[in-house]
Amino acid sequence: MTSKASPEIKVMIVEDHKRICESLAELINRADGLKCSGTFNSVEDALKNIGKDIPDVLLMDIGLPGMSGIDGISLVKESFPSVEVLMHTVYDDDEKIFQSICHGASGYVLKSAETSELIRSIKEVKTGAPMSASIARRLLKMIRIKEKVRPDKMNLTARELDIVQCLIEGLSYRGTAEKLFISPLTVQSHIKRIYEKLHVHSKSAVVSKVLKFNLFR
Repeated sequence: MTSKASPEIKVMIVEDHKRICESLAELINRADGLKCSGTFNSVEDALKNIGKDIPDVLLMDIGLPGMSGIDGISLVKESFPSVEVLMHTVYDDDEKIFQSICHGASGYVLKSAETSELIRSIKEVKTGAPMSASIARRLLKMIRIKEKVRPDKMNLTARELDIVQCLIEGLSYRGTAEKLFISPLTVQSHIKRIYEKLHVHSKSAVVSKVLKFNLFR
């Protein structure tokens, strides 16, 4: 009996450089399990058309004509919360990384990255990995995650805050369980309560809200 093939991940591109846009679309269409379902040269154009064929992942530049990619993240997530936004940019800048994640991006990959890293990043944001290990390390440094946690934020318990830190580090349920010496089922139960307290529905949304409200500092 043959196993059922996984559905293709639909990717839309927001990129104003024509050659880069065409190359990205070709790369995505050649990749196993991915399909480019549309290309746009601005956030405004994407927002007008994205509802006609909602993608799984929106691959978006930051420096765009009109509205910037960072400002566009919140509008995309507000109207289409199921869409994972992956920033694809030349800016290797801690502040832009931080602002992108705070606005709701699920990941951040540089245009200088190898094509294999880009494809892997697209697949990872769709399967729930909040961000790459390198981006996680930079964010952890920025928010000084090891320092004392403010106790008045969102009513999260100490254990729930431990779970949140593991999410920021990009750990899976199993990896979190191993680090904290608890079962994966216990991790899942904690994450469910974290979702309820933060009023979110995904791991990437947890990370975004934690950074936006600076729960750790």
